[in-house]
Parts: sequence; C-alpha cells; structure tokens
Amino acid sequence: MKFVQTICDKDNLGKVLLASLNSKLLHVEKATNIVNEDNNGKLLSVDNKFVEYLNSLNSIANRISLQLEQSMDCKKAYQDQEIIDFIKLIEDKLALADTNQQLKITDDDRIALDKLSEVDFVRMKKCHYINFGLGRIPNDSYKKLQSLKPNFVYVKLHTSNQYHWIAYATSDTFVVETNKILENLFLEPIEIPNIDVKKIAIEFKEHMQDMYSYCLKQSTIYRMYEYVALIDDKYILSGFVPQKDVETYKHTYDGLKVDFVEKDPSESGCEVPTLLKNNSFFKPFEMFVEMYSLPKYYDFDPTPFLAITYCILFGIMFGDLGQGLVLLIGGEILYRKSNKSFRLAGIVSRCGITSVIFGFLFGSVFGNEEILGPVHQSLFHVRHKLFEVMDSSSTMVLLIGAVLIGAVLILITMILNMYKNATHKKWGEVFFSQNGLAGFIFYGFILTAIGTTFLGGINLLKPVFIIIFIGIPVLCFFLKEPLTNLIEHHGFKPHATWGAFATETIFELLEIMLTFVSNSMSYLRVGGFVLSHAGMMLVVMTLVEMTGNAGPVVMVLGNIFVMCLEGLIVGIQTLRLEYYEMFSRYYDGNGKKYQILTSIE
Repeated sequence: MKFVQTICDKDNLGKVLLASLNSKLLHVEKATNIVNEDNNGKLLSVDNKFVEYLNSLNSIANRISLQLEQSMDCKKAYQDQEIIDFIKLIEDKLALADTNQQLKITDDDRIALDKLSEVDFVRMKKCHYINFGLGRIPNDSYKKLQSLKPNFVYVKLHTSNQYHWIAYATSDTFVVETNKILENLFLEPIEIPNIDVKKIAIEFKEHMQDMYSYCLKQSTIYRMYEYVALIDDKYILSGFVPQKDVETYKHTYDGLKVDFVEKDPSESGCEVPTLLKNNSFFKPFEMFVEMYSLPKYYDFDPTPFLAITYCILFGIMFGDLGQGLVLLIGGEILYRKSNKSFRLAGIVSRCGITSVIFGFLFGSVFGNEEILGPVHQSLFHVRHKLFEVMDSSSTMVLLIGAVLIGAVLILITMILNMYKNATHKKWGEVFFSQNGLAGFIFYGFILTAIGTTFLGGINLLKPVFIIIFIGIPVLCFFLKEPLTNLIEHHGFKPHATWGAFATETIFELLEIMLTFVSNSMSYLRVGGFVLSHAGMMLVVMTLVEMTGNAGPVVMVLGNIFVMCLEGLIVGIQTLRLEYYEMFSRYYDGNGKKYQILTSIE
C-alpha cells in the first residue's frame, strides 16, 4: 500500500472528487483522520441541498412510472431556481390527475385507458357540449348494447373473458338517459383521469433524466466533502492505493491541476487497510479469513496455511475417490461459471483434490471398499488394501493418528505465533507464553516422552528432563508478566501485588494445562469422522444389496445424501478446528478491509 494525498484548489475540487470515484483504486480516509492541531486543518461543512432535489425527482418519477438512470452524465448545469421551477411545474400537472383512482384500476383497465389516452384526456375534459365516459360492461350486456339504437356513440377499447371495455360519448341533452341505459346494462364506470401521466412521462423524460443526473453528480460531490481536509487554503483528498497501481491512479487526474504526496503507510497516521493477495489455489479460502477477521496490514496472511490444513483435514474426514471427484469437478464448474465470485464452490473443488487422494489411500470409491483392492496390492504390495477403515484394528490407529496430526498442527501454530510476535518485537510472547518457545518446549517434550515410551520403551520422564523441559516452561508461564517487564526494562514486577498476581496466575496456569489437553483431544473428531463417513457408506452399500433391481437408484441417491450431509458436517467441523484450535494460538485479526471508493449514493 501507498498513502497518497491529492492536493488541488477550490476550482478543481469537484472534478478531482469525481475523478477519484472513477479511478476505482482509492481507499479513502475521512478528513477527521487527517486534520489535527499540528496542521491546523479544517473540515468542510456544506448543506447538501441536492438530496432534497433528488428525493423530489424520484418521487415524481415513481408517480409517472418513469425509471431514472443512476448516471452522472448530464448535458448542462442547472441553477437552483431552475430545478425548483421544474419540479413545481411537474407537480402542478400531476395535481390534476386523480392518482387515487389510478391506484385502484386493474391491468385490463390500464390497457383501455392507454388506448383512450390517444384521444387526449385534457381535450376530452375541455369539451362543453359533449360528455365522455369509460367503463367495463359484461359480455352478455355488450351483445344487448349492440342491438340497441341509443342516443350515444361508443367504441370498444379492450376485451377479456368476462368484460368489454368501452368509451362512449353523448350530448348534454341525452346524458341522463345514457347513464340510465348503461346502468341497466351493468356498466362499471371507470373515471377518466384529468391528465395522462404517461404523456407527462414521455414529454419530460429527457429533461428530467438530465436534471436528475446533474443533481446526482452535485450530491455526490457534496457527500464527498467529509473526505476532504482544508489545509493552508489547499483541498486535500487522502487515502490508500496499492503500490503497483499508484501510477495508474495518478493518470486518472490527467488534465487537472493537482499535486500528489506519496508516503509510506506507516507515516500516514491512519490504520492501514488490508488487501489479501494469494495465488489462484489459495484465493477462495480468503473467504474464511474474512469471516473470522482480516489480518492487520503489518501481520502475515494466514490464508495459505489455512488452505493447506483445511484441505488436508477435510480430505482425511471425507476420503472417497468417487465423491471427491464429484466435489472437484462440480465445485470447479460452479466456481468458473460464477466468474470466481462463488468462493465456496472454489473451496469445495480444492477439498475434492484431497478427498480423492485420501479416498484412494483408503480404497473407497462411492462407498465401494473392494474395487481398489487389486490396485493397492499391485502398488503397495499389501495382502488386501493399504488401509481398511472399517477393520476393528484400524480404530485405534485412526484415533491416535488424528491426535498426532493435531499435535503437529499445534506445534506449527506455535512456530507461527513466535514468528508473528518476533516481527513485532513482542519478546515476552515469543519466549514465555504458552504459544511461544516455553509452550513449544513443554508440549513438544511431553509428546516426545509419550512417543518414546510407547514406541521404543525409552523413559524420558526423569528428574533432570522434567525440571528442564517441564518445570522451567511452567515457571515461564507463571512468571510471564514480570519476565516480560524485565526484558522490556520495566523491572521484575507484576501489574498488581505479588499476592494478587500469584492467585490470578495459578488459575491461568490451570487453564493453560487444560487447554493443551482439550486442544489435543479435539482432533479426535478427525478420526471419528473418518469412521462416520465409512459407516454411512456401509449402510448405503447394504441397502443397495437389499433392494435388488433398484440398487443403482439407491446407490446414486445414497451417495448424494452422504455427500450433502457428511460434506456439510465435515466442512463445518474442519472450519471449527481452524478457528478454535489453530487461529486461537497464532492469529489475532482485527484488520481493516481495503474498500475502493466507487459511489457515495
């Protein structure tokens, strides 16, 4: 990112503000973040009168069923009085129309009115000796009307299955007789409007659209004043632009008299926005990072690590070669059809890759556990399959393997946490916290001791090792605050009295120990869902065998059901592991999203 300030005079301010919108590159900062006592800056405060004009024009457009375009391209500039007079002119014309009547008419009534409007409602109303009427008459009554020889003329405007719509005219002499005849024929009168709003729309459409565009343009400029600081009689628009786009951003103002000031983001005095940048494989997983919280600008982006671990954990729990191919192909098609905006589909397609891999290793294809047996025997020189998930001897292997995977991930997140805090020179967190070096040594030693005991019969839990690799780290956890103060040259002391500190820290120490245990055990769900997925597919395959000729249908429906249900559950559980077991150890978030300025309306 680069912090860029665009400086101009009053005459060019409006053009500069509109150019910044057109650039679609600027993350703008409010002037309140720029103005301070050191620069003696001022804020612009102007009443936006154009909002009222826009509201009036929108109201008129709705009344005459006119759709105004949200465009700022106008042919001319309008004076305030010119806008006010135009709005009053249209409103006076609309005052003649019976809008309440218009709201009650049906679509068929509207068709008849539209056809009658060709005669001109105003001219009809101005006639002194001829009376006009409009209404709908039942079809049977219309046939009777044709057999009469009334003292009025009529014309058919529209027909439906039940009615004929007619317009009629008669002289003042026969108006009472005409109304009596039509009443007996069950005519339902429709009031002829005083004015045709459709003609108003046609007559004033172009002028109204141009005036609306001008008001929208001016309103946008006024609304952007909150982003402009006035310093030393210069108007300054400030914001952040990606470093690679700075020159492109400057060219947006070609032809305008402006000056630019570029600064390093750290010199801006503002919180720097974050714009994630990842390759095509990791890109969809940015959605999960954004859901949790974006990283701060100077922190590292966890998206690649999240993407890799999410895919691996999902693939293990949803290991089926056939179903993985469906996720891979279907997800990728949806992702590409949405022009890569449907990021969840992109995540599904990438998880499909690891599902295929682990499905092959587990020997499962759409729940069939036998089809890959010969392949495994040929490739891996095994008796039956490389790994039989549903075999009773595999259960403990799966569960222990799941905990081991979790332990490795916990250690990696500790390394990431140490790296993050080292970049910010938070040495207390690096060395003494449960997610720092002390925690890494403590947890790593316990895992090593357990592993050597069960695998090699070597007992590492001897007094000297316990003191070095367990006692000292626990002491670091306990004295983290005073030790941090010491290396930061604030003295070896806690924030409160030693008694209060000891009481508080003892409980925190117990929480740390419980957290290590609960985080490790939480990964048991990985092995559990491997068994769950295999179990559900075993039920499907059993039903296939039981249903005979309907087996193929049951096979398809069963796989769809398992993919939808199990896929959803596994996806949620994997995300839970990412957020609660991993992010909680190394990731803070609290970043500010980079949002380009495109429109103020």
